[in-house]
Amino acid sequence: MGKDRRSVTRRGALALIGSGICLSVVGSDAVTTIEGERQAATAVTDDSDAYLGIVDQSSTATIENSSDEATVYELTDNSGVFSTIEATVVSATDSNNNQYSDPPVEAEVVDQSTTNPSVRLRCTAADDSIDDSYDVVVDIAASGGGLSTRATRATADRIPISCTIDYGDSGNYRDDDGGGAVQPTDPSGNIENPSAVNDDDDNTATAISTGGQADLKIGYALPRVDQTADTYEMIFDIERLQIGQGSFGFYLVNGAGQQLTDRQALGIGTNTYSFPESEEQQIAANHDDLYLIIDSNTNGNGNREMDLDYFRLVAR
Repeated sequence: MGKDRRSVTRRGALALIGSGICLSVVGSDAVTTIEGERQAATAVTDDSDAYLGIVDQSSTATIENSSDEATVYELTDNSGVFSTIEATVVSATDSNNNQYSDPPVEAEVVDQSTTNPSVRLRCTAADDSIDDSYDVVVDIAASGGGLSTRATRATADRIPISCTIDYGDSGNYRDDDGGGAVQPTDPSGNIENPSAVNDDDDNTATAISTGGQADLKIGYALPRVDQTADTYEMIFDIERLQIGQGSFGFYLVNGAGQQLTDRQALGIGTNTYSFPESEEQQIAANHDDLYLIIDSNTNGNGNREMDLDYFRLVAR
């Protein structure tokens, strides 16, 4: 009666599970289970000595930009039989207790071929609104050797996460001079100081056509947006337009170049541009593969120039 049930060895427990015997091991987290081929199940402990050891490292985790990663759990395969370990973010709750149905981070298990893999988080959304500290819940599943285990863990501390995008990174814009964004495939003209559109301030990016009869055509990769949003809007803050007969405008495409929205003309100042329902459905369907195309449409000669302070695709 007084025997400590946690003194059962892992080898003994695996033998009992293989025999179809259900073994309970009292641990610190009852949501964790191990299952054998005969559907036997047992709770396991939440420490480094469990069949899948899980040690929380979230107290020192931080994600400073959209390309950053942070280790939140160190894992140990103490069973010696797991061949697959996966991690999924269940939810993320910000400092105002807003829970994201489409979390701003995703989880990945790295170094699975070793006995000490880890769970890392990285941004899935790059948006100015994703800049806070979050409680993150992660589901960790392992299987192999006739066993499977699943554990749901909430990070010990809030994790500072900033998923802002750097438009000046060569992978996030495209013009006639360079930049690695997929769209447009036929750029014309150039962007000076492309990262200036990261912040709504007095610092501007200047889009300049090549002059003559050639119109401007440049592009930016957009952050992933919530595909469950009710509406989408595009916000622009434009400081200056230099153009003759015609207009500057914008529209959205996906990575394959399919045009998702009609072209809308741009004006000076801070303006919000909405989309009809059919175009919002297209945006939602391509929520993680969106590109902003800015162009000029003229019938005259000379340079076309635009000083662009800020833009943002908003999901509401």
